[in-house]
Amino acid sequence: MTSLPPSASLDSFNKLTSDPNLELAVRIASGAGKLLLDRPDDLQVETKSTATDIVTLMDQRAEAFIVSQINENRPNDAILGEEGANQDGTSGFQWVIDPIDGTVNYLHRVPFWCVSIGLMEESTGQALAGVVFVPELDQMYISSRGLGSWVIDAGVPKELAVSGCSDLSQALVGTGFGYSSTRRASQARVLQNVLPNVADIRRLGSCAIDLCLVAAGVLDAYYERGVNAWDHAAGELIAREAGALSTGLFGKSIGNDMIVVANPAIHGHLVAILEVNQADQD
Repeated sequence: MTSLPPSASLDSFNKLTSDPNLELAVRIASGAGKLLLDRPDDLQVETKSTATDIVTLMDQRAEAFIVSQINENRPNDAILGEEGANQDGTSGFQWVIDPIDGTVNYLHRVPFWCVSIGLMEESTGQALAGVVFVPELDQMYISSRGLGSWVIDAGVPKELAVSGCSDLSQALVGTGFGYSSTRRASQARVLQNVLPNVADIRRLGSCAIDLCLVAAGVLDAYYERGVNAWDHAAGELIAREAGALSTGLFGKSIGNDMIVVANPAIHGHLVAILEVNQADQD
């Protein structure tokens, strides 16, 4: 990591990067990213829940690499992985990993895919550390609980903070769509009611990257129904530590039903619109 720009808080950055949990996650994510950039011609694409829900040979290789590194360094920790490499632990900590968040992007050579690694406290379900590495863009987003969020962009670190947008009608909002046609149809109905109330919508194809862009103030908000723990374990912490509010609907915590992450000034307004349209969700 290179030296900080003069205006940055050296003390804050040093505290964050000295967290051993984060240091391990960064090292593993870097290794997985290097592996994924060296892609074979034949990705051996298979399908999971639907014809559009795919997994490649490289998803499996990257998850195997991440799991092997965790087991080598933290053998007593539990693991939850998107591609099924799950194991119990005895330490009270759980690594939640997505070897490629944005596999469709990876398949089609769209650069918005990432390695997502989050560390959770099993007793509380609270995130302790999170890393989202975007190899094609050389961007490493990092956070530890209580220590803020940073991005190391092509070797240059920058502290993250959510946008100052205070009017939802001026907000750029990220979202995503599920794999089943039924889920997509319901999400399209909700989108019809959200879109007139915001400046515009972006769908980049990676929940983890969307959350990091909220943290960076690039997106003002993000919402989606149907995301899993491995999609948001790292990115949600990064966004929260950058000042975002993170909830579900009707006072619930984030979960498969809904995740809404936004700067505090517009979060409530977006939640209210989504709650009105809850009937359109499957």
